[in-house]
Order: sequence, then structure tokens, then C-alpha cells
Amino acid sequence: MTAAVSPERTAVAGALAPARRKIGAIVQGYSPEQQAVLFDYFARAAEAYLEATTELQDKRTD
Repeated sequence: MTAAVSPERTAVAGALAPARRKIGAIVQGYSPEQQAVLFDYFARAAEAYLEATTELQDKRTD
């Protein structure tokens, strides 16, 4: 069973596709070991940004 995808989500995916392709091409220039470090960094950084955003939002509602 396939979940329906909203038109907004489809539009965002389409808008981001060129950037994803370009980033993919950049990442391919690194060795598998270097790619692993990059992916680890970006996963951790994304989590840190989400946590910081939550903290800021919590401060606004205090």
C-alpha cells in the first residue's frame, strides 16, 4: 500500500531535487570512509539544530 503524498510535499521535493543532485555529486568525490564521517556529522548537526529550535520555542512560550 502506498501513502498519498500531498501536492505541497511533491512541490518541495521537486524544488529540492537539483540541490540533492548537486550535493550527491559532491559527496561522490569523497572516499567511503570520508562519506561516513560527513553523514555522521550532518546527522548530528541536524539533531543539534532541531534541539536548539525546540529550546528557542520553549523559551518563547515561557
